Amino acid sequence: MTITTDLVIRELNQYGITNKLEQAHFLAQADHESAGFTKLSEGTKYRFGRAKAIWFSRKSAIQAKQDELKAKDDDFCPQPWLFNTVYGGRMGNEKNGTNDNDGFDYRGGGIFQLTGTDNHLAFMNWLHKSGKYLDLALDKVDEFVKSEEGAIISAIWFWQVNSIGIAARADNVTKVSVAINGGTIGLEERQKLTEKYKKELGV
Repeated sequence: MTITTDLVIRELNQYGITNKLEQAHFLAQADHESAGFTKLSEGTKYRFGRAKAIWFSRKSAIQAKQDELKAKDDDFCPQPWLFNTVYGGRMGNEKNGTNDNDGFDYRGGGIFQLTGTDNHLAFMNWLHKSGKYLDLALDKVDEFVKSEEGAIISAIWFWQVNSIGIAARADNVTKVSVAINGGTIGLEERQKLTEKYKKELGV
């Protein structure tokens, strides 16, 4: 199965997201987050300079590692150290102990880049309550989220549980972007993609 806009729209309709404007916003955000529906797992290659800019709150830890390795800003950060550093100790990661690789294991996945143990656990519980994938265990959720089917369903869950459709139906790209990404990274491209999908859907 290959993720196409038609497939995403079909799943959106099945889960009750039928408003065309809302669908356009969903598609735009998914397109941006997944690099045109081609990446279902967060890339592991981040240069020190870029990492310090993206995870500003962890800048001192990243700089310390860079100094330790005598690395330049253009050098790649070591993994799984980076994700365990920037995602560890939050979003439910490391509840079962420190240095357990949660940050790396539960890095962004799916077309919305679902991140963190808490989100993966909540998504799994939602599936189970819906009577779906009852044999899916937490240690397999990250794998499911990074599959083509799970990538779409997890994004729909995140969209609905966070009531993002309200901002989408109000045609507010900034609010939708913040809800998806936690900030406005790539806002200009997200706006362009939203206009693209609005035209395609006849909004």
